[in-house]
Amino acid sequence: MARRSRQHMTTGFVLLFAVACLGGVIATVGDRIGMKVGKSRLSLFNLRPRQTATVVSVATGMVASFSTLLLLIALDDQLRKGLFQLDDIQAELADAQSDLESTQAEKDEVESTLQASTELQAEAQSRLLETNESLQTAIAREKETLSRLLDTQSQLDSVSEQADSLRDEIGDLRSEREALIAEQAKVRAQIAERDQQIAQRNQQLSQRNQQLSQRDQELQRRNAELSDRDAQIAQRDQDIAERESRLEVLQTQQAFLSEEIARLENEFQGLRLGNVAIGRNETLSFTIARPDSETAARTAVEDALAQANRFVARTILPGIEEEDIDSFAIRFDPDTVQRIVASIADQQNYVIRVSSAANYVVGEPCVNEALTQNGDPCLLVNVEAAINEILFQPGEVLAAVRIESDDVSNETLIERFTLLRATAEFQARRNGIIRYQPIIASGLSDPILEFLGQVQRYGEPLEIQAFASQPIYTTGPVYLELAAVQNNQVLFRTRADAQ
Repeated sequence: MARRSRQHMTTGFVLLFAVACLGGVIATVGDRIGMKVGKSRLSLFNLRPRQTATVVSVATGMVASFSTLLLLIALDDQLRKGLFQLDDIQAELADAQSDLESTQAEKDEVESTLQASTELQAEAQSRLLETNESLQTAIAREKETLSRLLDTQSQLDSVSEQADSLRDEIGDLRSEREALIAEQAKVRAQIAERDQQIAQRNQQLSQRNQQLSQRDQELQRRNAELSDRDAQIAQRDQDIAERESRLEVLQTQQAFLSEEIARLENEFQGLRLGNVAIGRNETLSFTIARPDSETAARTAVEDALAQANRFVARTILPGIEEEDIDSFAIRFDPDTVQRIVASIADQQNYVIRVSSAANYVVGEPCVNEALTQNGDPCLLVNVEAAINEILFQPGEVLAAVRIESDDVSNETLIERFTLLRATAEFQARRNGIIRYQPIIASGLSDPILEFLGQVQRYGEPLEIQAFASQPIYTTGPVYLELAAVQNNQVLFRTRADAQ
């Protein structure tokens, strides 16, 4: 804008200078014309020569002024717009000014309304937080536990049905195998009978060469049939072994899901009876340390216990002040702590974990007594230490499920995905990972839904694998990605740059 303004000013000065020069030239020319007309004493329209000279001078000035104006209009676009569009520009400017004033008034009104609404919202939010904080936490945990219970029950039913189906298939395969074995024995008996006939007729070989050749061909055909039967039996044995292996995996998953259902039922029952704040085997604290002496190891274990005690105090007794936590509410085995201290003083990277040994509700009386009245510690905890190492490398598969060509319904895909997630969680827990809940596709739902849609549209048998997207340590978390595999070839996955 500044540059254009400077250009316009320069153009204006140039035009003014040109007009001044042109005016001087026109004045000189008009004067010369007037003088010539006066000297020649010309007369136009019966006027006197002097009057004729005046008329010629005036006409010359008018032509000069008109030419100057035309030149300015031709050279300056702004002047042309000012002469012919001035009224329209002024009208548009007035409308724009009116719109600006109206918009400003609406803005002031909206800002006033927004400020009032914000104040009312802040006041209502404050009252709501003060009233429902503890109630919301209990309701959320109850809903989550109930949902997990229903999902786990559904998974257990699905696994049970698969196990029954596999048992039936194994029974059918065994029946077919027994029939093939019986037929094989029958063929062997026939071959033995033919061999005996050949042995009895060895003396007639010269006379029955043609018959013997035919019988040899028949024997070769029977041997080929026997080889085919043996191959079929071997294939059936392999199929039986594979299905028995899948049955063992499903039985393991069924045991895990049964255990999970029992645990969730206990937690759900606890939620029904009271507001459970800490669940059984819940991690209260964990610390990563590399102690080089028993003193450093003891300090690391004591720090983990102190963190767990503060977490218990804040969870069991909401609203307790930090300075009021001056005594221990947790109870642990000193001998176990001593063994851990002696075993981790070797300068390795250890994870010290403190977990709850039972379920505890909000406002547990013994915890309140231990913290506020110097009572005995009552909340039993477990203390354990493990080397913080990489348990799963990137690309390593934690769980896999099979998708057949007819398993393309939404319900079936969700069941398979839920089973895959539960299997991965079981694998992580079995390997001692502290934060064992799987986080698939960085916790985003869109990549998972897009992946399941691709599986559904593919329409052929394949295997869905859940593999580690980054190194998984003992502390967790378990970051996973999904891949669709067919004949050991990756078809597609949830993230293109996953390794």
